[in-house]
Amino acid sequence: MADSLSELSQLTPGAHPLRREVVVRHQLERILTAVVELVAARGYRNVSVAAIVKQAGTSRLKFYENFSSKEDCFLAAFDAGIEAASGRVAQACEAAGSELPARVGAGIDALLGFLAERPALARACALQAPSLGAAMGDRRARAIASFAPLLDGARESATVSELPAGVEESVLDGLYWLLYDALLSGSPEPVAELRGALVEFALLPFLGPASARQAGAL
Repeated sequence: MADSLSELSQLTPGAHPLRREVVVRHQLERILTAVVELVAARGYRNVSVAAIVKQAGTSRLKFYENFSSKEDCFLAAFDAGIEAASGRVAQACEAAGSELPARVGAGIDALLGFLAERPALARACALQAPSLGAAMGDRRARAIASFAPLLDGARESATVSELPAGVEESVLDGLYWLLYDALLSGSPEPVAELRGALVEFALLPFLGPASARQAGAL
């Protein structure tokens, strides 16, 4: 839903002289925004369908026309958030060109910017998604893998010889946990302050410590 989470709640409840599909889309977006905001504020287990419906300014009927349960609704919001964030990162990496430090720096800047614009989404997806346990299935792994454009061409650009298989996946997983820890701290600006550390961490296996540190300091 590409950045639609930033536009959610622009229609007030009630009748509108708009095409039905436009109204339906905005109702859906309001529901997804509501579940994200409530889960971020209260925790997943403390949010009910009734609370989501009230916050979204819609009805239980409309909710159940789109989702089978609170879990189904939250998973849809998680998927939409990951799709929007990974799309932003991919666009930034492509625009940055082929130089690995520039690509990684641009991608991380895009991701941090996205998270800063949507603090509730960041906290809900990173900190509350594990509350669903088995329901998340392999969603977290798929979500992390969707940020692979950040390291496109990294192996080919590497100045370090004999890179182990799967190093790209390990780097992406590590970036996730660094962000998770920052969000868990609850500090006002924990994520933005990580920029240099994230860039250095991402580049270290490919360019070595000196070049990675230099790129992280830019």
